[in-house]
Amino acid sequence: MKTIKFLTTVMALAIVVVATAVEKPKMDIVPLSEDRAVVSILNGTEALFELSIRAEDGELVYYKQATNPSNTYQKIFDFKNIEDGDYTMDLRVNDTRLIKNLTVSAKGIAVGESKMRIDPYFGFSNDVLKLTYLNFDQENLSLNIYDKNGLVYESKLGQDFNIATGFDLSALAAGQYEVVLTSMNNDFSFSLEK
Repeated sequence: MKTIKFLTTVMALAIVVVATAVEKPKMDIVPLSEDRAVVSILNGTEALFELSIRAEDGELVYYKQATNPSNTYQKIFDFKNIEDGDYTMDLRVNDTRLIKNLTVSAKGIAVGESKMRIDPYFGFSNDVLKLTYLNFDQENLSLNIYDKNGLVYESKLGQDFNIATGFDLSALAAGQYEVVLTSMNNDFSFSLEK
């Protein structure tokens, strides 16, 4: 019983640490004309960022990776040479993603709501793998652990919004392992050595 209370306390603390350490970038997309828009990014602290635009089929249309930490970025995008359709603009700052959907058509550029996503937290100590994840899209999640020979453990985690769990890995042999948290849209991996 003490072990369960201890693990619950550790998970609660991990969630608080993750929630308070999250970057909170802001991204505004303001149409200037039927085929041009200005994108402004503001972050509370200087950080490196990645900005990408993908078409509905996943094709990468634009990619920018900052070479120096900054807390602001602004650029005018010209969409006149891309096909009409739906696009996703994805801003990544550390473990935080900000996603906005865009529709480009002859009528102009329509901008959707922002969706913030946070990468999961993985930790490993004393033979316990700790995992916390805010499952905003409430996707079915599974956790797989691989060694050099393939799959050694699989767990279905469900669709809960808040995933906070621990796995006792004391039965695994010493060696290198790859932990993969999988949903329909994303895979997150964590390497550990036991």
